[in-house]
Amino acid sequence: MTDLILDNIYLILLLPLWLFLIIMGGRFFSVYVNKKIIYTLTLLSSFLGILLCSVSMLKMADPVVQSFPFIKINNFAVNAGLYIDKFSLIMALVLFLVSFFVQLFSVPYMKDEEKNYRFYAYLNMFNFSMTGLFFSHNMFQMYIFWELAGVISYLLIGFNYKNEEKSQASRRVFIMNRIGDTALIGGIIAVSYFMYNYAANLSLAELAFEDMNVISALLYAYTSTPHFWIICVLFIIAGAVKSAQFPFYTWLQDAMEAKLPVSALLHSATMVALGVYLMIRMVPFFIFEKYLLLLVMIIGIVTAVICSILACIETYPKKVLAYSTSANLGLMFWAVGMGNIKACIILFIAHAFIKSMLFLCLGIKNSLAGYITFLLGGLSLAGLIFSGMISKEIMFAKMTGWTAVIFCVTALLTAFYIIRISLVMIKDEKLENKINFAEFIPTAFLFILNIVFYFVIRKQAEYKIAEPFWCALAGWGGVYFLYTKNLLTKFCNTPKLLEKFYNNILTKVYDFIAKAADFIEIKIFANYEPLKWLCNLSVKIAGFVEDKIMNGSVNFTTAALKAVSKYDSCAQSGNVQTYNAYAFIIVTVIISSVIFIYLLLLNQFS
Repeated sequence: MTDLILDNIYLILLLPLWLFLIIMGGRFFSVYVNKKIIYTLTLLSSFLGILLCSVSMLKMADPVVQSFPFIKINNFAVNAGLYIDKFSLIMALVLFLVSFFVQLFSVPYMKDEEKNYRFYAYLNMFNFSMTGLFFSHNMFQMYIFWELAGVISYLLIGFNYKNEEKSQASRRVFIMNRIGDTALIGGIIAVSYFMYNYAANLSLAELAFEDMNVISALLYAYTSTPHFWIICVLFIIAGAVKSAQFPFYTWLQDAMEAKLPVSALLHSATMVALGVYLMIRMVPFFIFEKYLLLLVMIIGIVTAVICSILACIETYPKKVLAYSTSANLGLMFWAVGMGNIKACIILFIAHAFIKSMLFLCLGIKNSLAGYITFLLGGLSLAGLIFSGMISKEIMFAKMTGWTAVIFCVTALLTAFYIIRISLVMIKDEKLENKINFAEFIPTAFLFILNIVFYFVIRKQAEYKIAEPFWCALAGWGGVYFLYTKNLLTKFCNTPKLLEKFYNNILTKVYDFIAKAADFIEIKIFANYEPLKWLCNLSVKIAGFVEDKIMNGSVNFTTAALKAVSKYDSCAQSGNVQTYNAYAFIIVTVIISSVIFIYLLLLNQFS
């Protein structure tokens, strides 16, 4: 049974793609437009993905590698196929688990949405693009699925494209991600170039993941330190943009215009996780320069602190969770920079279950059970209970000095903003003791996964309750104190302080920089004689090229064509015998030329 699953593991990819084609291609036939069939097939696809990934991860001993020729240019070839190890299976399993419950939640949530078949088609295509990326054989194939995931996320965010605000938000998200995509393809091409020109084995130029250790060692040997740094920084930029790290975290706020199930999907285990996935895959490159890992760690620290502060002064629940996502992904970058990959993966899984549950809880209106679930999930995200606690304690175990202090500060801020927003949510709402089971069951199962994952990790990893737990408890206590003193509402007005800071300080700084640049341009460069002479020279050269060369060539071509037309008009006598003579001459010249070239080649190679 195990061999059967491993031999057909590509079905994980093909099932979502097949359903996408059925829904989009078969929407013209009433049997496929039936909503129940679409719901059932979509849920079945994710469930089978969970089953296949689970069995494969438990029984797999060595990575599965399958490839076939895809593109060949001279002696350069790129294969396509699968490279599946336990890390990629973990990522895919979390993807399908979260997708399954998000899709289950979407059934009642999207039931009245116009053309919701398109929504489920996009969800299936998104699963296909994500699993295709996780199971890619090489980096070129990974980039194709990387772009495909970006396109589908754009379609999901802008699902209500008739709404101008949502449409504009999806465009901003898409454009911002082009920065990371450009950096990624630049790094891939650069590494492939060096492998093609300097490696003895040309197959390394396709950048297969099974050869990543060899490729990274050869690249470090073949390049100078600046070149190696530039290539690695391109990969870091790509990961930072995709995972909404500082200073690229703003696109995640625009993504909040998406439907609630889409937000739960993008912010948990899918779109934003690609940056973390890329960083872990690129660790064989980063270990050759310790300052590269330090750079990744600093990006994570800065993002975690800044986004935690911004979450503390935000009042809209979805945007608080968006800032929280960037902050927790910053913690994952932090763990990668420390070389603690195990802690990064554990935090990724815990965050996926918690954050998807929190987003879905926002869709359960005026329900006491939904609010309690949100509050428990918030306590777990803060590091006070279950998988959120154990994941942060495992990460903290290897910290010392100033990094430990900053981590404790982020733990306090996390508890502060998540408990604060929980209290803000119920301030003006009347919670009723009623449950919409169709919407509550998916959130309840995600919470159960949060608990189960805690006990699984507890048996495999040693940890102890340390400073982050007590800092988080202090943050919770601070919020409760403000709430009892009726100061929480006043604290919610703190975004105005940030606006005043921006208007009164940052705008003055920008204005000073603009005036300084204007002074340098007008007073210095404009009156600098050598520079003026050089500018005039370039203008004269450009004028000469335009008048004498470009316009001259155009005029010459015009005159030549007129001359040819003149002689051609003379040849048009209207006499059939003359035309036959022309044809005979042309045919004779062509045959003679062919014979001459043939004899020339025969003498050359004989």
